[in-house]
Parts: sequence; structure tokens; C-alpha cells
Amino acid sequence: MKTFKFKIATKLKEEIKDPKGIVIEDISKKLEILNSPKIKAGKYYEISFEAKDKQEADEKIKLLAVDILTNPIIETFEVIESIEL
Repeated sequence: MKTFKFKIATKLKEEIKDPKGIVIEDISKKLEILNSPKIKAGKYYEISFEAKDKQEADEKIKLLAVDILTNPIIETFEVIESIEL
């Protein structure tokens, strides 16, 4: 078995209003930190596990992301990095 490490980001789909992002936008405008910001808040995960090969690891991480980390109706995920340790 080999060990793999994945970095995954999840966020709401573009068509879904993001209350947390809207609050950050409003505050950053009021404090004059950003001009016309467009912010989507999300979550970041670092996950390490064993699999027999890269293909199996990719399949398992996709299953985890779709079935546990996100609600596919309103959220998306992106694998930012995947490495074999």
C-alpha cells in the first residue's frame, strides 16, 4: 500500500448565494479594505490515506468529496493537490 495526500477545497456553486461571503464583502467595503469585492467562502481539507495505487486513491477521494464533504446539489469541490508520500 502507498500513502497519498490530498488537498481539497469546497465551496458553494456560483448560482447559490453565499451568506458568509456576502458578510465578508460588506465588511471589507465598509472598512475600505477592498473595492467591489466578490467573495465565496469555502472549506479546505488535507487528507492522507493509504491506497494500492494513484487510480484507487483518486476514486476514493472523489467518493469522499461527493458523499461526505459536499452537498453536490449546492456545493462543488476541487482537488488542489494530490501527492504520493
